[in-house]
Amino acid sequence: MREQTRRPQIEIELHAPLRVDGRPARLQSLWLLLSLWMAARTGDGSGWVRESQLRERFPGTRNLRMVVSRAYADFARWGLRVGWGKDRGRAPELLTLSGRNRGPFWLAPGEAERLRILLQGRPMEPGEVTAWLGRSASGESLEMMGVPEMGLLGLSESGRASPAYWHAWADARRDMLDGRLIVDGGQGALAGYRRAQSLAPNDWLRALALLQQAMVWRRAGNADAARAVLTELDRHWHDEQAPEHAWLGAMAAIVRAWCAYAGRDAMAARQILRDAAEDPRWTGLFRYHPRVRSEYANLQALIHRAHALDNQLGHDERTAAARAALGYYRQALALANEAELFDAAASAASNLGWSLWLFSRCGLDLNVEGEHPALAWIALAAWLRERHAVGGGFWNAIYLLRMVRNGGSEAVHPDSTQFRRWPVMSPAHFHALTAPIQLRAPYPRWLDLAMALQADVDAGRVQVDALQRANLLLELAWYQAYEGDLGAAGQAASRLRRRLRELPPADRIFFREALRRLPQDT
Repeated sequence: MREQTRRPQIEIELHAPLRVDGRPARLQSLWLLLSLWMAARTGDGSGWVRESQLRERFPGTRNLRMVVSRAYADFARWGLRVGWGKDRGRAPELLTLSGRNRGPFWLAPGEAERLRILLQGRPMEPGEVTAWLGRSASGESLEMMGVPEMGLLGLSESGRASPAYWHAWADARRDMLDGRLIVDGGQGALAGYRRAQSLAPNDWLRALALLQQAMVWRRAGNADAARAVLTELDRHWHDEQAPEHAWLGAMAAIVRAWCAYAGRDAMAARQILRDAAEDPRWTGLFRYHPRVRSEYANLQALIHRAHALDNQLGHDERTAAARAALGYYRQALALANEAELFDAAASAASNLGWSLWLFSRCGLDLNVEGEHPALAWIALAAWLRERHAVGGGFWNAIYLLRMVRNGGSEAVHPDSTQFRRWPVMSPAHFHALTAPIQLRAPYPRWLDLAMALQADVDAGRVQVDALQRANLLLELAWYQAYEGDLGAAGQAASRLRRRLRELPPADRIFFREALRRLPQDT
């Protein structure tokens, strides 16, 4: 006990902004800590706080589990030993996380003595702390003690944003949803988020705009530019500045993992995700925050899909990875819909359908009972984008074009007649297969879809990266040859050959092989 009392004191300032050892602190975490402090002062010091007391003080909180998780992450950051459950004889370090959110909660011996509670720098009496605890459920009473009502929501920083900031931010978000990522003339999502950054009155709003810029670069396929923005974000923002906004750091970690995955380093991406999910600042976010969980699940699915498609691994290992990938995609789809992030939901549905098709072609028979056709998920993704007016469905269109032709014949330079005998699912058959999902803009031929996409790319209406451009040119050449227009197919194939130098070596091999399977005259 004597050793515990020598541990450093912890200063808690209850005047706005709430601080612990000079750093911003969450209201809910401080309320729980001071309630524990009061409980430890009564009787023999063995008092505790029940989960029902926390719920009564914050009745508007939808997810009390996240409040508890964040509070314990804060306690760990402040160096406090706080236990849970009715067995107070066990050290907090030895308790299992299972059931922590149900309480009861208690301070380990000697911890209450370490707390120095201040109001504008002067020590507070226990009666004043009791009054603060009683008032902290009321924004009006807190304001009387110097805590602004906005502080209850952790939004005092964002409340300083001007209309011009949110106008630029929301306009950029719309451009991002529409797939207008980087456009000349100061237009597009990247330019909009940069305008928002220039209008930001504080580090939090600046960091918010920077994070979105990194995500734009990620969507554009430029991992180096995304990393550069994340480095700038690190210079301006640390989660300790406002713990209630710690999701910023969690999302930045996910974008870093995306960059590693884009660089074909799935192992590094997995390690970044593992470290982020285990970071005390973000543990609760990876468990309960819908957007963080959805992005995490989507990237985990991509990583497991890469393992499933690695033919150097054993069949059982690949099958297990494929099952994990599908599970993560389903989780990402559910979470995105729950949070009404319909662009993310469309992406998850698209990847789910594409993965099912790829796994089937690789001989990974997953035997999933009641599984829907892969094309049904592709149709759902297209419908979500139409119905909720979100763009960015370029990959989904590529997947559709390739799947309805089942990849095409493996024959090397077949003659045109043989090539055109290859069975292709008609648009009418596709719509019948995917009913009741109905798309607003059905095409009479798949070639019409490929040509419309290429026209959008050539006119700059849709922005794509080098890999997307190459895939579209391949589909265009294939369907032009299938419809008998070998001259046009040859032009598309020539454009694709000139683009190969923009791709990584592994992708060049794929497209060279694909070009060899077009008719001889192309």
